[in-house]
Amino acid sequence: MEIKQRGSKLGTKIILILYKTVGYKFPAFIVNFIALYYALTTTSIRKNLQSYYDHLEMSLNFNQYFKHIRFFSFSIFDRFVSRIDPNSLKIDKVNDKDFYTLSDGGIVLLSHFGGWAIAANALQDDKLPTVNVVMRENTKEELKEVENSEIRRNKDHVHIIDLNEGGLAANIKIANALMAGEIVAFMADRVVDPTKTVTVKFFNEKVNFNRSPFDIALKTKKPLMAVFIVNIGLKHYKLMVISLHSENNTTESLAQIYANTLEKIIKEYPGQWYNFYDFFKQQGVNYDDNR
Repeated sequence: MEIKQRGSKLGTKIILILYKTVGYKFPAFIVNFIALYYALTTTSIRKNLQSYYDHLEMSLNFNQYFKHIRFFSFSIFDRFVSRIDPNSLKIDKVNDKDFYTLSDGGIVLLSHFGGWAIAANALQDDKLPTVNVVMRENTKEELKEVENSEIRRNKDHVHIIDLNEGGLAANIKIANALMAGEIVAFMADRVVDPTKTVTVKFFNEKVNFNRSPFDIALKTKKPLMAVFIVNIGLKHYKLMVISLHSENNTTESLAQIYANTLEKIIKEYPGQWYNFYDFFKQQGVNYDDNR
């Protein structure tokens, strides 16, 4: 099963041309109508999100669904903006000083919540080592062409370790990055290998998370922290850095602490969950990264 990717090369190029020509506000205005269109036409996604809102004990009426899709649309638009000009977005940083403890490398946990793709761009700093994001990159080829054609101010700071290249190749790159004192960021909330899962309690359900980052952090004794970034207004984000520690230092205990932290933040910003499938039903299934 896979998540159908939306968007077109032409539409994306038009939005980016407008951004570079007239600035942020006008293309952002258009993004609202794009979000409305998809909110009206993506009934299957709304159905899949119902389970998520049931667990939150919230009503998923059309207004809430539109807000959800609007947040997602802006996360994609601002992803491009942050790659082209990382300083154009206002980002309130909470506890970001902890991130500087990764000067000798470490493990960062990201999730498909909020503007995770903006986080690595927002945290770039000459004082910090390269950030390597481990993910299954399945952006449509035509959209990837547009994305790669843009000037990336962060191209020397943020690298992608694409799991599509194969597990062995990815593991070698991860090991090399950690030995070089670099940062490795994992998407912790989706299972990428059915043989490497850890079961946690999440919204009173037993679900599987990605086991690898917790195992690697324990084996390498590298610092482990979670990074969340949420949209709190037009061109305005809030970035939170949370160090994770466990008294008994096990994969299971660290994963549960992370799950508890993610659940708490989701409850505060419920409209920014971007796992557009029935997360609580479809466990152990690989999904495309539709970001």
